[in-house]
Amino acid sequence: MKRAIQISFFALLTCLLSVAAVRGSLPEKGPVEGDAVNGGRIYNNWMLALDLSPPAGEHPLWLDQDSNPRSGVVTWRCTECHGWDYKGAEGSYNESSSHYTGFPGLGNSIGSSHDQVMAWLDGTNNPDHNFLFYTTSVALEDLTAFLRTQQIDMDLLIDPTTGKALGDWERGGLIYTESCSGCHGAGGATVNFGSQANPLFVADLAEAEPWRTVHVIRFGTPSGHMPASEELGWSLSRVADVLAYAQTLPRGTPEYGLQPGDPTDPFQVERQGDIQPIIWGAFAMMAVVLASFGWDALKNRSTRRAK
Repeated sequence: MKRAIQISFFALLTCLLSVAAVRGSLPEKGPVEGDAVNGGRIYNNWMLALDLSPPAGEHPLWLDQDSNPRSGVVTWRCTECHGWDYKGAEGSYNESSSHYTGFPGLGNSIGSSHDQVMAWLDGTNNPDHNFLFYTTSVALEDLTAFLRTQQIDMDLLIDPTTGKALGDWERGGLIYTESCSGCHGAGGATVNFGSQANPLFVADLAEAEPWRTVHVIRFGTPSGHMPASEELGWSLSRVADVLAYAQTLPRGTPEYGLQPGDPTDPFQVERQGDIQPIIWGAFAMMAVVLASFGWDALKNRSTRRAK
């Protein structure tokens, strides 16, 4: 009996040592490198998030497709190729969408290593997809963190066929009143994302672009004006509830989204990453101020001479 206990003890000890040796040989999983929430803003619009001027022309890989008629700045955004649901051609930007490009989704990034994902962003795997040339290593660290850890299956929040939110609109109304109405207004019409002629309110975006709306709720706007629910500790259920409520609010342009083939819709904001107009505007204002000072000085000089 005593010998049997000794044998069992040594067998257990050997097993534990073997497990320890195997675990010791595996690479340790430390914290994820980069800011995943900021990476979500970069995924939305890296030019606006990083305050960078957009590159000229179309993205080099844009010529690999001929289905999406858009051009210019929008072709450089991750979302136009891979979608707001991150599924690319397999998601809401499928063959029935005017945004269809045939480019794949990004699901393979989930569970991949940092280096594997980074290799698709810094030109290692494809020189034409080298965003390190246009951004910074820190920005790509953040984008990598987002791709590895923050992608979700939007089908759990939005009906993929109808675009209707799967949340509880009544609960969403309470959350909206508490957290969103201060900026967007009780009826969602305080902020106009479109123009005076074609206003786009919260309801327009929630109804016509629910996947985009969920992404913006989760990660905020690229400019940082809107907070991210991921930083506020919201559950995905709360996000779906708010989306459901937003879809019940009055729309500014009900026909928005009914003509998905129009590549010039106002919410694309083709020049939103272009800061040159701002710079020229600032120079113009400075010129006006300097001219005003010069005129005042000239008048004072003339007055003194007259005396």
